[in-house]
Amino acid sequence: MNKRGKTLRLQLLGIALTLAAAVLFPYTAAAQPPYVTFSKDGYNRTIPSQAAYYPATVIGNNMYIEKTAKGETVLEYSPLKRPQDLFIDAKDEIYIADTDNNRIVHLDRDGEFIRELRPEGLKSPQGVFVTKDGTIYIADTGSKRIVKLDANGAVLAKYERPKSRFIDDSFHYEPTNLVVDSRGFMYVISNGSYQGVIQLDPDGNFYGFYGTNLTEVSLMDLVRKMFYTEEQLSRQVRTLPSTIRNIHIDEQGFIYTVSATDKEQVKKVNIRGENQWKDKKFGLEARFRNRAVNQAAAQNGEEQKSGLTDITVDRNGNLVAIDKLSNAVTQYNPSGDMQFFWTGPVTFGTPQLGISQSPVSVATNSRNALYILDDSQNLIHVLEPTEFGMLLQQATALSQEGKYEESESHWQEVLRLNALYSPAYRGLAQAAYHREDYEQALRLFKLAGDAPGYSDTFWQLRLQWFQHNFAYVANGLFVFVVLLLIAGSRKKKRRLRLREKPGSSASWLRKPLVQQLKQAFVILRHPLDGFSDLRYAQKGSYVSAGIILALVAGVLLAKEYFTSFVFMPVPSNERSNTFLLVFAVTWLTWVICNYLIGSIRQGEARFKDVFVGSAYALFPIVLLGLPLAALSNVMTHSEQSIYSFFEMGMFIWCGLLFYWKIQSLQNYGVGETFANVSLTAFAMLIAWVLISIMIGLSSELQNFIYTIYQEVSM
Repeated sequence: MNKRGKTLRLQLLGIALTLAAAVLFPYTAAAQPPYVTFSKDGYNRTIPSQAAYYPATVIGNNMYIEKTAKGETVLEYSPLKRPQDLFIDAKDEIYIADTDNNRIVHLDRDGEFIRELRPEGLKSPQGVFVTKDGTIYIADTGSKRIVKLDANGAVLAKYERPKSRFIDDSFHYEPTNLVVDSRGFMYVISNGSYQGVIQLDPDGNFYGFYGTNLTEVSLMDLVRKMFYTEEQLSRQVRTLPSTIRNIHIDEQGFIYTVSATDKEQVKKVNIRGENQWKDKKFGLEARFRNRAVNQAAAQNGEEQKSGLTDITVDRNGNLVAIDKLSNAVTQYNPSGDMQFFWTGPVTFGTPQLGISQSPVSVATNSRNALYILDDSQNLIHVLEPTEFGMLLQQATALSQEGKYEESESHWQEVLRLNALYSPAYRGLAQAAYHREDYEQALRLFKLAGDAPGYSDTFWQLRLQWFQHNFAYVANGLFVFVVLLLIAGSRKKKRRLRLREKPGSSASWLRKPLVQQLKQAFVILRHPLDGFSDLRYAQKGSYVSAGIILALVAGVLLAKEYFTSFVFMPVPSNERSNTFLLVFAVTWLTWVICNYLIGSIRQGEARFKDVFVGSAYALFPIVLLGLPLAALSNVMTHSEQSIYSFFEMGMFIWCGLLFYWKIQSLQNYGVGETFANVSLTAFAMLIAWVLISIMIGLSSELQNFIYTIYQEVSM
């Protein structure tokens, strides 16, 4: 009778819990998720996407523990209380560091309660890790130690503060999380430690610091270092590396760290402690971080740098990061490139399935389901992959394994579901590349916005073209050289005839405008004398300067539109001529400010001289701009140093001509010329600030006048 009564009570309790969950989390799998999913295309544009995960259920919110009281077994409600960490073992069983309850909670793969672990002295644990053989490691934060348990929960060891001559006595040891590698080495995060991850050997002895963050130096720090004395610097607050916030280890043994930094927020660290993802950017853009509703987190200055709280790596190598500041979840492929992210509005007091209020930990199981621990709601949100998400994971896994042909059908299906999803074009491009369909791969890599892939494919096409046309190229070069020699010889003879016949048909070359335009070439060879002739020999005018400026604008415009995708990975429809306006305003500001500074500092140049000379100083752009654009279309990334050398040389040449223009026309010495350039740059900055203020004030004045007009007309 007692057994029947107990069974009936359990059944009624189960029905009640189901009804309560339905009321608290009104959501069905068929409905739309309560969040919006986005992805990034190859040009870093944010685009909407189908949901990759859907909220399936919540677990850990209704835990009852069997207690024996007066000879009877009763169920006692035992909710989580500010849990801080979550771990899923090889059997998909779940471990939760229930911090304020001073325990570790063990759930089965379905989220049902199995047991609680309370080793003696456990106080405010914030981290838990379970090895493949079931050994449990606990970051006992309150007791400042690591506790090691066997699979049955018996204490095997306790690791207190490590002792070493490399650890300062002032070092604060308060472990908050840890991972353990296949050798038994422990990697421990200590609260507030800027030295990096603490590495302990299997016996708990100090082995070294690992994966230390670099010190972030601001511009003001550099200025202080340049001008402050040693005594002044000693009174400044020390600039220290950012602390590491969390840690994870994947199945291959790679260790990942999460930090509140502007750069290298997530690091994939090799055995030497070096970051393999230095060029990767993690975390959300400011416009998404600013949507944060977690004001408690937003008020923390450190959180505003980066809201990333925890990461996990699934069985396919995809990395998932959670952002406590904006309550967002982001997934990256095994190469560290963003696949998608999602976030949604949080309504406090009304729990919503799939929307975390304060996510602190994330983990995945063997089915790649996501488990997100919320320390405000005291529960775990479980998200399952959608059809789109599963398809994407399969395609990504096949591509990462080099099975490009097998992945092709999956990527095509992904594109059918979302024609704007750029990684699908990259996957198809890789498949086309490996079957040597380079023309198709070139087109797809460009659609994907993948400049390196486009470059590698173009290199193959260029190689094929040279192999098929080498004889024609060699003969063509030979003929070109011969024609060049013949043309040079005939040019010399023609010059001699022109000298003998001064009234010949070449008299148009002696027209003033032509002579003024030819002066641009003279300036390239003899800049000081050439600029001087602009004024004293009348070899420059407003008309010739205007023609050169028009040529510069045309060349820059052609360079913008005809530079290869390899060196300018921008969509064709986004290349515009608006930069010409910026260029024109900058150049005109330079002319005006340079003339005014020269007038103040006893310079000899007139406004006309400064205007004309500044136009002629841009002539290297006319000379090299188009050849550079043409050259870019036959070059690959491997020759980028050559392209960059000539492009940088072109701008340096222009800069030198501007310097020599000031020196010649203003009749300055070397030091005076440097001072003039510096003051001109400063004057330009002040002018732009004043113009910005004037524009702002005029806008306010316009609004004020319009408001008065509306009031009067009513």
